[in-house]
Amino acid sequence: MTADGQPAWVVVGAALARQVLSDARFTMAPPGTPEGPASLLSDGAPHARLRRLLSRAFTPRNLERLRPAITTLAGELVAELRERGPGSDLVSIVGRPLPLGVTSHMLGISVTDRERFYTWADAASGITGGGEGFEQAWGELTAYFPSLIAAKRADPGPDLLSEVIAVRDADDGRLSDDELFTTAISLVFGGYLTVANTLSIGVVHLGEAGGLTRIEDVPTAVEEMLRYSAGLHGEAFARYAQTDIDLDGVRLAAGDQVLVRLEAANQDPDLIPDPARFDPARTPNPHLAFGHGPHHCIGAALGRMELVAVVGALAEQLPGLRPACAPEDVPWTGNPLDNGPASLPVTWS
Repeated sequence: MTADGQPAWVVVGAALARQVLSDARFTMAPPGTPEGPASLLSDGAPHARLRRLLSRAFTPRNLERLRPAITTLAGELVAELRERGPGSDLVSIVGRPLPLGVTSHMLGISVTDRERFYTWADAASGITGGGEGFEQAWGELTAYFPSLIAAKRADPGPDLLSEVIAVRDADDGRLSDDELFTTAISLVFGGYLTVANTLSIGVVHLGEAGGLTRIEDVPTAVEEMLRYSAGLHGEAFARYAQTDIDLDGVRLAAGDQVLVRLEAANQDPDLIPDPARFDPARTPNPHLAFGHGPHHCIGAALGRMELVAVVGALAEQLPGLRPACAPEDVPWTGNPLDNGPASLPVTWS
């Protein structure tokens, strides 16, 4: 049963998870749901068109243009952490400001608007004040984006949002204002807590595994951090069978809900040997932290870039960094969609 009391099938194996996430007979919406504006959470042809258009802006070249700014911001945030001294909070000083700063840079949000944007994102994510002020923050944030999109249409800048707005295709046309709006919202909330939580959860596990000094290759360590944190946050959205389906010998009826547990899939011994062990040198690491199939996270490369930058900065500036409390004493937000440490005091020698 789901949290709201609805019956559901649960998929825990990696191979079966990949099958469900890539099978067009399993969709994000129940059968008979009216088709709305295309979004990264829609299905079928509208979703495929949206992904094709976005892929023309989310090119490796365009993402690579973000690397210098991401590297600089990560270094500055870690330097601030070091300046504040042992006992400082990794989450509030580094974990959350990094993805928010990257997102505001990517969307071309002006410096004067960034403090408001950060406040809205925190409140709308339900990670400040126990969710207080959600409606007001959500209303202000969703009112802001149409004006931002209109401003970028009139005066494009050197940001990724302007690139997305400019994309045109002979067959797929261009993105509408509604599609741009849902995409911008998805980029904010898809990348914010995922990066922040992966970093803080990863630092906890690194502390238990010998710390940053055990890292031989930062990108390799980041993949293990992603594998180990998936499911604690960023679990896959439910899928619905569009027709009667035989799945691994079980008969599912049209409309049945299927929950794919990425946390369990990433701990599948058929996927990865000794999966319960956190190994920052693990390779290969074919985890499913970013999902699979047509809804594989479009921001996966960007998320990896951010995590590599910040873990690299921590390893360089604070190689002795470790949690300043026991893992069981770390407070968690309890966010039902993206749970992670509310704070993580760290120390170093």
